[in-house]
Amino acid sequence: MKHLLIVDDEKGARESLRAIFEREYRVSAAADAAQAINALSREPVDLLLLDIIMPDKDGITFLREAREMYPGLPVIMVSASTSVRSVVESMRIGACDFVAKPFDVEELRRLVRRSLQSDAMERQVQVLRSTMDAEYPVDGIIGHAATFRAVLADARKAAATDATVLIEGESGTGKELVARMIHQLGPRAAEPFVPVHCGALSESLMESELFGHEKGAFTGADRRKLGRFDLAGSGTLFFDEVSEMSPATQVKLLRVLQEHEFMRVGGTRIIPTNARILAASNVNLREAIEAGTFRSDLYYRLSVVPIELPPLRDRMEDIPLLSEHFLHLYKQRMHVACKGFSADAMERFCAYPWPGNVRELRNVVERMLVLHGKNAMLRVEHLPPEFQFQSDPAKNRIGLDENPSLTKAVEAFERKLVEQALVEANGVQTRAAELLGTTRRILKYRMDKLCITPPNGQP
Repeated sequence: MKHLLIVDDEKGARESLRAIFEREYRVSAAADAAQAINALSREPVDLLLLDIIMPDKDGITFLREAREMYPGLPVIMVSASTSVRSVVESMRIGACDFVAKPFDVEELRRLVRRSLQSDAMERQVQVLRSTMDAEYPVDGIIGHAATFRAVLADARKAAATDATVLIEGESGTGKELVARMIHQLGPRAAEPFVPVHCGALSESLMESELFGHEKGAFTGADRRKLGRFDLAGSGTLFFDEVSEMSPATQVKLLRVLQEHEFMRVGGTRIIPTNARILAASNVNLREAIEAGTFRSDLYYRLSVVPIELPPLRDRMEDIPLLSEHFLHLYKQRMHVACKGFSADAMERFCAYPWPGNVRELRNVVERMLVLHGKNAMLRVEHLPPEFQFQSDPAKNRIGLDENPSLTKAVEAFERKLVEQALVEANGVQTRAAELLGTTRRILKYRMDKLCITPPNGQP
């Protein structure tokens, strides 16, 4: 139950306010500033109802002191004095509202309810911001590999500008983490960061999600809905898996990038936008352009600053550092006493190709702590099954005498990967594309180029 503190030197006023609110809230009362300070120090108060005219210390002075000691405490001024100076000064210091005596009971109840709701919402926003800062800290991008540090250096340079940035890399390499870092280090850090996961939105919903719609725009549109561009305001709009965007939506996004304006579905008014655009793709967009699934003009608009994140297998020296980072992160959350990894377990980690990249490493560490966190050390026997059998490196070697050119060697390796994925997916191309971390359209393009026929001929 919410706790209200009434501060008024008139006993009748205190009791009247108590009678109004005691059925809905827990109510305390103080006759002067000294009693109010004691009440605030004893237990939490959710809202303060404060009189202005009091004998020992006036309400304006006490409000200033209360705001310094309890900056998040909502305060409603209640007074018979309605001078403009008193109203303006109390609102300037930070009062939520000002109510003149004699007051309308229902109006006062409404103001108290609204102030408590606003305070609760602000607390939720602060909790959400703290959670997001913990999940996506600016200094939480771990890695000392030279190629990775060079990429981060480019990202930091781009953060200081308003240029569009295209972040490419395999699934699990940390593209959204880098996008959030760019936002947090830039001049729009105080504005919203709004992600749009293009692969999760159907073509029929995408336009409404991005630009919003007006009431009556289509069946079921019973009210106006704000889109992601509205929500972003002057902040950052992040398009993840931008390669999944349909051709029609690509045209609309290109126009927004060119004109800095959009129109809601069913609307007639042009709305300007100042949002910064960041985009990410886990497939090579140049190949998508070649396959005819992505517009070249949109690609060049998005890739003013191109950033390519290296896969984890190309920064193997970072694996011990990342493993220890995730171990420390999860052991605190799970309250386990595990101290670290044994040398042979870390050796297996460093020999593993990590197809799921940093995301897979994070999940493996979390899984090991869930199942074996009570052990002092995480050993080889605690590793998942895929780590228990070491492959023979000689079997994966491609002889130069068999493949006299780099192009043929790459094609042979790509053919092997595609054929293996198709077999594991029972010929279902959509599933095979997921296993390879790409889209069905790009997979079909590569299959046609390599003259590969699926085992069962399934889509």
